Parts: sequence; structure tokens; C-alpha cells
Amino acid sequence: MVHVDARRFEERMRGRVVRASSPQGRFDDGAAALDGRTLTRTEAYGKNLFLRFSVPRGASGPRAKPWLLVHLGLIGGWRWYDAAARQTDGRRLRGADGSNRRVLLQAGRGEHAVSVDLRGAITCRLVDDGEADLVLSRLGADPLRADADPDSAYATIQRSQSALGTLLLRQDVVAGAGLIWRCEAPFLAGVAPQRLGRDVSAQEWSALWGHLAGIMAAAVDRGGAEVTTLRADRPPGTRRVRREDAFYLFRRGGERCRVCGTRIRSEPMGGRTVWWCPTCQPG
Repeated sequence: MVHVDARRFEERMRGRVVRASSPQGRFDDGAAALDGRTLTRTEAYGKNLFLRFSVPRGASGPRAKPWLLVHLGLIGGWRWYDAAARQTDGRRLRGADGSNRRVLLQAGRGEHAVSVDLRGAITCRLVDDGEADLVLSRLGADPLRADADPDSAYATIQRSQSALGTLLLRQDVVAGAGLIWRCEAPFLAGVAPQRLGRDVSAQEWSALWGHLAGIMAAAVDRGGAEVTTLRADRPPGTRRVRREDAFYLFRRGGERCRVCGTRIRSEPMGGRTVWWCPTCQPG
């Protein structure tokens, strides 16, 4: 999750001079423009990570752009390493070399050294304040941000004849809600994903937003581990939450609902599969 990435940058690199390179070569100019600058701020908004760097006095061109904007897409990811080059966080790599490292950022020396690389992202570019504001202007409310405005999201939903499950994937409506959350939050709120946006009541939206914010924040606190089920709804005697026990609906089509025992159904919606329980989410 992008908010997990932002937290790690905040804790490990903010306030430090960063050395930047592009082992892959596709970000050579950007890395050269970042090299030797200080990370001063981190911002996560939806699926976008903004890293703000100091701007040298009199800088022009790429070195005058303060923000590194990254959107991971479906396969991108940051991987963190300690001073001994051992990976500490991020998706594990098996048998991979550095040929697909878009950017490598390093800070500190000796035992205090830390590094992070980026692979597979769909967006990795330097932007100025105006370009950053333009990206933000196109995004809806982010449930993980303190400045989120759920009322603005609801105003858009109320005007729409699209299904709720489709609207929750629109980043201009709810920024950061992906496939898991668009299934699990409506289930917890008791609202079917097929419900048209205009037919979602203010009370239902309030409940749904509360569940969205809660389960997404819990995932951030767990370092990105996504779990929505309560202990009472998981098999007894298990200490760690197994992936197959983590969700109420996601990828459980045909299985029994953990709450009522009804078989979970699925269908295409908004170009992706959605799962729901016809008993717990009657309409």
C-alpha cells in the first residue's frame, strides 16, 4: 500500500541526503537531477506517492522540480535494504538481478545506511508544484487521509447511475480503494455492489466509508497486510491469519459466507470481478 511506502520513507529517509541512480537506465536524467538532494516531505494520496526533495539555489530544468511522483500500477513495488544489502521490506524477489531497477535511492553510511529500489512502476517522474496539484485535482477522497472529505465522494455517488462496485474503483470518487476494499467494505456495511450510486442512502454511505477507512488503516498499521475478518469469523486455534482466512468475500466465489453460510457469488463489474453475499447484502 502506498501509505505504507510513505511511512517508511518518512521514518528512514526524510531529512537525509539521498544518492540516486537508475541501474535500469530508464530514469537516468531523473536520477541525476535527484542525486545529492535532501528528502524533505512524503505524501501519499490514493495510489500516488509524492516525495519532495530540496531544490538547489538557482536550479533549473529537472533539478528545479521538487517532487518525485510514483504510481506503482499492478506490478510495481519498493524494496528496502539494510546496510548489509539484506532486503528488509517489500515484495520478495527470487532470482532477480538489478536490470529492472528503475531507480535506486541510498542514504546514510556504514551501519546507518539504508537503500530502496523501485521496480515495475507505471509512473516515475519528476514534477513541479503545478503538475503535482493537477494530479491531486483529479483524485477523489482518500479514506486514509485526515483531510479526506467523504461528503464530496457521496455527492458524486448520488448523481451516478453506475453500480456502487464500479464507483468504488474510480479514483476520482474514492482514491486508493482497490479490488479487495470494494468487496469487503460493502459487505461490512450490508450494501450490495450492484446498488446504483443514486440509491445509496447517506446512512449507508456513512457506514461504508467508516468500514473503508477502518480496514484500510488497519492494513497500513500491519505494514500492508490486508485482513478484514474478525477473529470470531476465522478458524479457531490459528495464531497467524492465513491468506485464505483473511477476507469475507475476496476471491471466495462459491464458498460459504463466514457469517450466514450462503454461497458467495461473483460477476464481472467495471472490468474486474466483484464478490458478494446475497443474504448479507440483499440489495
